[in-house]
Amino acid sequence: MEGTAKRYSFRVGNVLFLMMEPMISRKLRVAALLAGLVLPLLLARGAAEEQAAEDPAPQKREKKKKKRDKKKRDSGSVRFLMRKHPSLRFGDTLRVDLRAKFQGDLRGFSPDLETREGLFDLRRARVGLQGEFLKHFEYEVERELEKVAHPWRDVYVNFRYFRDLQIQVGKFKMPFSMNQLTGPANLDFILRSRIGAQLAPARDVGVMAHGRFFQRGLNYQAGVFRHDGENGGVGGRSVAARLTGTPLRLTPAPGLLRDVELGGAFTYSRVPEGLSGLLGRAVSGHDFFEPVNVHGPRLRLGTELQWTPGPFSVKGEYIRVSEQRRGQGLFLDDLPAVISRGWYVSATWTITGEKKSGGIEPRQDFLLEGPTGAVELAARYEHAGFSGRPHPGAPLRNPRAANLLGNSDRLWTLGVNWYLNRFTKIQFNGVREKIVDTQRSPISGREKFWSALCRLQVVL
Repeated sequence: MEGTAKRYSFRVGNVLFLMMEPMISRKLRVAALLAGLVLPLLLARGAAEEQAAEDPAPQKREKKKKKRDKKKRDSGSVRFLMRKHPSLRFGDTLRVDLRAKFQGDLRGFSPDLETREGLFDLRRARVGLQGEFLKHFEYEVERELEKVAHPWRDVYVNFRYFRDLQIQVGKFKMPFSMNQLTGPANLDFILRSRIGAQLAPARDVGVMAHGRFFQRGLNYQAGVFRHDGENGGVGGRSVAARLTGTPLRLTPAPGLLRDVELGGAFTYSRVPEGLSGLLGRAVSGHDFFEPVNVHGPRLRLGTELQWTPGPFSVKGEYIRVSEQRRGQGLFLDDLPAVISRGWYVSATWTITGEKKSGGIEPRQDFLLEGPTGAVELAARYEHAGFSGRPHPGAPLRNPRAANLLGNSDRLWTLGVNWYLNRFTKIQFNGVREKIVDTQRSPISGREKFWSALCRLQVVL
């Protein structure tokens, strides 16, 4: 029936064109010819749809057969695909995605500051492999090309036979701090928050169980690690756990609020004796609170909130860290613990309308498909402070002082993120920073600073 409809429709189209030819101008002949070609296709499609509506079973069987044949052909073949990332497929056995991340920053400060990186900083130049093998194993290997303290980044294997209980082994980020766990390519701002960059432990070698329940309504992570993370100095063996979920789904809250995600996390380790306390670092890279002598348990506690309705997002986080100082006094007496705490609140708005949840993908690529790409506005306020527990006597900056003189940093960050396409992003940030103890600020005696940053990011 479909073949008959096609022959009939082509005849109809040709007859129409021959009848119209003497009456139309030369410019309209092309349009008439196109009509003569398109009309048959439309008629054929209508006939095919009518036949499918009358008897859909043969079409479905044919479609399933073609799908099975294609899967059978691909199961033993080697293929190269270019979707989100360049990818090699070795049948159903192995998938290898090629990954690369490049980030370059331009930086300026007011008043002028000398920094180790200078005006331009190649912030990241990473290459890696990511994929899965034998259906139930995921893996990732990533390394920095630049000379850095920790060149190997994520190197792990994840076993995911059960969605509710997966096991991850290798080097990866410890489950603490939403801001630290966000990949560098997906950050809303050029720099992480002060607490995410300094109070969170970051990566370490360990084993972790994780999973999710209730259609991602409840997520958990719990693991044991060799040390206390790359930000934790020389801490001993650590345990860490994180729990997130959307509890408002179970309440009569408005629909938009039911997607609010709340979470909590902790880490615990024992820090060996030494000058290995956590530090506070300003945007310029200067330390506004230097490490002090610590010895004993280090406990981190954190809470977080995330809400991404449509093109908007609201995020917040609070972290508190206590570090014991056993036997660190001048007479080997115990000193009050060091308390580091901080928080931030941020908001973003994609003014071009793309959804924020899951990462922004421009509806149209810049210049190729549209004039703008995707544009996002962002703002964040944060506070990070370091001090000792209250103790009699005058506060001092000495790392063995019983009463430590604390210091804190308060920051406003305003930004614009321009997503040219799925691979390229340009970010502009302006940061206003205030250091409370001016003797430990980047410029002694001055408490306020401005920083201007621009980042070009390419991710494959």
